[in-house]
Amino acid sequence: MKAQDWLLLTCCVYGVCVIGGASEAENDLMNKLFTAYNPKVRPAEKPQSRVVVRIGMILSSFISLNMKNEEMNTFVIMNMEWKDHRLTWNPKEHDGTDILRIPSKKLWLPDIVLINNNDGVFDVSLYVHAQVYSNGRVTWSPPAIYRSSCGVKVTYFPFDWQNCTMIFHSSTYDSSEIDLQYALDEKGDEIREIIYDTVFSESGEWYIRHKVTKKNVKKEDFYEDITFYLIIERKSLYYIINIILPCVLLTIIAIFNFYLPPEAGEKMGLSINVLLTLTVFLLLLADKVPETSLGVPIIVNYLMFTMILVTFSVILSVVVLNLHERSPNTHDMPLWVRKIFLHQLPPYLGMQRPKVEVLPSLERPPKKENLNAISRGADEYFIRKPNTSVLFPKPNRYQPDGLCTDLRKFIDGPSLHLTLPPDLKSAVEAVCYIAGQMQAEKDYHAVRTSFIHALSAILIASVRLHPVADKLAVMHNLAKPCEEAVVKWSRDW
Repeated sequence: MKAQDWLLLTCCVYGVCVIGGASEAENDLMNKLFTAYNPKVRPAEKPQSRVVVRIGMILSSFISLNMKNEEMNTFVIMNMEWKDHRLTWNPKEHDGTDILRIPSKKLWLPDIVLINNNDGVFDVSLYVHAQVYSNGRVTWSPPAIYRSSCGVKVTYFPFDWQNCTMIFHSSTYDSSEIDLQYALDEKGDEIREIIYDTVFSESGEWYIRHKVTKKNVKKEDFYEDITFYLIIERKSLYYIINIILPCVLLTIIAIFNFYLPPEAGEKMGLSINVLLTLTVFLLLLADKVPETSLGVPIIVNYLMFTMILVTFSVILSVVVLNLHERSPNTHDMPLWVRKIFLHQLPPYLGMQRPKVEVLPSLERPPKKENLNAISRGADEYFIRKPNTSVLFPKPNRYQPDGLCTDLRKFIDGPSLHLTLPPDLKSAVEAVCYIAGQMQAEKDYHAVRTSFIHALSAILIASVRLHPVADKLAVMHNLAKPCEEAVVKWSRDW
């Protein structure tokens, strides 16, 4: 056998002996420590002494915040440390063994549980081994997925901040038996905040702005706890793109609905489609926010106000179409409508009144009648006797004397008026009919122009008032947050 083979064999034998010796030393130490050890007994040197338990938290992942159920899901590692005087030994007597990893079920545990859990699970997820040092110090770092309750404030959704807490205290011992303290770092300083794990991944919906730790003591109730605060801010980009921006565009569409001509026949359809779309957005938001009456989100207030404006837009569309279909033959324009929409309102809107002003008596012209009804009797048409020298000049060679003599006799008779001949009488009736029709058509178009002018005044007023009302709604929703921010700033100052 070569020298190299002898060397390799020697190393293997030595390693086996060392490992076997170490395992044997740990086994002897375990038997020595736990022969008379009772995990149900509190590790206090004196009955009146309190066991100091230090608690810290390492945040591995912020899973989610379920606003509907007001529940925060986190994956954490709890750091607990205390001292058990029964678990001390001299490392020199046990082959230099300074630390033991012992199943936590065999040790005394302070029974630290999550009080404000939301699923009935108070304890940790996995009972990992605890580390026991030769001086009696015990450290235990079990992982846990906690579902804690978190009261959600929806007033400023989706630009909101939430303050979620996780409250831990012992379910078995009160403040007279154990003393809850902050965890210590490597330098021995107290850690008063939650620590990020090395594999921590940031949430896609929330920023973690503050992560403080606080100890609460109620001496009268012998109660104390360690509370971990997670103050988070929502990332609002998702809601801006998917909810707020479409709502603003719908508001603009609702405004331009007033520019749509009534003849297009789509005013009602466009208004109702906008109203239905806003209703869909409200249903989407209803699935996001909790069912609470303590506050209404500002975006819901904005949507509700926009829905009210769109509802008025639908009503105005009905009024506009009704006015557009009116005619002088079917409706009379009331005097108050004429006064407001034709005289008082147009100057403020920069409009000019119609050039043709129709008297109220001409608003509704008489209906068309047949010729027999409007014609007079043949005997009622007269013509005053003209000057005979004009009608009948002196006879010449082209005009026979007999005709002139007969007509002069007819005209120079005793009567001052003459009845028209039948042919001339029918011509006069036709002229009167044409004049009446032209006057009726003129009156019709004049009254129709008044209706259209009133309709234009209503549309222009609606177009100018809708954006103003929308801006007032936004200012009203932002007034309270700004006021609270100013109060908070002045208080901090």
